[in-house]
Amino acid sequence: MFSRGRLIPGLFLSLVALSLPPLAGAQTLLQRPAHPTPAVQQPDQKVAPEPPPQLAAGTYMNVAATRAFPMKTGALVEARLLHPLYVNNALTLPTGTLLDGHVQKLVPDRSGRIWARLNGDFTPLRLAVVRFDSITALQGPVAISTTLATNALPMIQLQASAAKRRSLVGRAWAAAKQRAHDTVQFFTAPGFGGRAKTMLYSQLPYHPQSIPPNTAWSFQLNQPLLLATLGAVNPSPLPTTRKPATKPKKQKQKNSAQNPTDATSSNTPPETRWMIHAVLTTPLNSKTAKVGDPVEALVVEPVLDQNHAIAIPQGAMLVGKVANSKPARSFGRSGKLRFNFQQVRFPEKPPEAVRGALAGALAPDGMSLDAEGNLTDKHKGSVLVPLALGLLAGHALDTDGNMTAQTGVASNGFGLAGRVAGLTAGSRSLAAGIGFYAVGLTITQTWLRPGHQIVFPEGSRIQIDTAPLTSPVLKPLTPP
Repeated sequence: MFSRGRLIPGLFLSLVALSLPPLAGAQTLLQRPAHPTPAVQQPDQKVAPEPPPQLAAGTYMNVAATRAFPMKTGALVEARLLHPLYVNNALTLPTGTLLDGHVQKLVPDRSGRIWARLNGDFTPLRLAVVRFDSITALQGPVAISTTLATNALPMIQLQASAAKRRSLVGRAWAAAKQRAHDTVQFFTAPGFGGRAKTMLYSQLPYHPQSIPPNTAWSFQLNQPLLLATLGAVNPSPLPTTRKPATKPKKQKQKNSAQNPTDATSSNTPPETRWMIHAVLTTPLNSKTAKVGDPVEALVVEPVLDQNHAIAIPQGAMLVGKVANSKPARSFGRSGKLRFNFQQVRFPEKPPEAVRGALAGALAPDGMSLDAEGNLTDKHKGSVLVPLALGLLAGHALDTDGNMTAQTGVASNGFGLAGRVAGLTAGSRSLAAGIGFYAVGLTITQTWLRPGHQIVFPEGSRIQIDTAPLTSPVLKPLTPP
């Protein structure tokens, strides 16, 4: 039997135990779930998606007219891309891609008008300002937004000449051969009809105008262009733009200590020399440029090494300076310009020192580039032209021959109007005067008026022949 003293404390402890909640980890009679409840996890941070590939705003484009177009506001202009465009070191738009634009306005060509009127052409010559607003893609035209294209000029691709310096007689002989070659090309090269039409128009006192074929413009994208809008984009393999590994010719080393940075060294192994395609981001003009002025250019095509690895990526920056600059002067002396590059700045690694010289450029027709990288205007003048015109003009004063034939041959000045006046007036003196006027005008245009400035606007396409700089350009002088 239990005693009353033990029963009361026991009942009290039982009641207290039943009123308390079960301790953690203690077993209960409740049925456990078949699958344990998963622990609450913190949400993962979202990874920002990569932006879609696109041609960035500010991308430079160089195009040329595919054919002749009317010179009037609102006229449609079709042009082809002169150089390929890359995105993330992959080819995106190949050379020859077609773009469409419209003539926004016509601006007067003041310099051209003056000399045209002196030659008997009173047409108000103008230049077309074009805005290109669409590009031909796989599925059709795609709208683009660009800046105005204002520099409507015939352009040529210059390449550095490896010819040695010639004597005065040698230069005259080379110029004569070039004129003979140009004359043959005038009749045999494609597009003879357009050239003949232009020459005929230049003799008329008034004629319709048109935008000539191969007229070139430069402009930039105002807004980014998504590659997805161009259709299925399959980036082409990167081209190897390394200079061909040809055996260098033996050349005499002259003034190598005085001008070590004028051009790449001929002793540099060909596999370490690069032909870099870039656009100038610094505008240059022989009238205002000074020796030592900084020059920068943006690499627009990737350069691969012999193992097909990217040696110089698209987007790298070439840094250099003006090496020589002379403004145009009187008596037909044109300006001169030369600039070199000494450094390549990479987007994601330290810069490297190089030796870089201009090896090619897209420039206005009439310019020349020598082996040292000097840009100048071709000297088209020759003493033979005014001499021949003078002999023909004096032939009109000869009274022994047929007057009609002599006056027709002699009156070479003032275009077709001068020739018609010389034939119909029946005056030998008038015909001779028109002929001598042509002599004076030729001498003025060739020898007396100031030469042309060398102008490279921002966005000009250039090619730079570079080599790594493995030693200092100038060794420090040791103290005595």
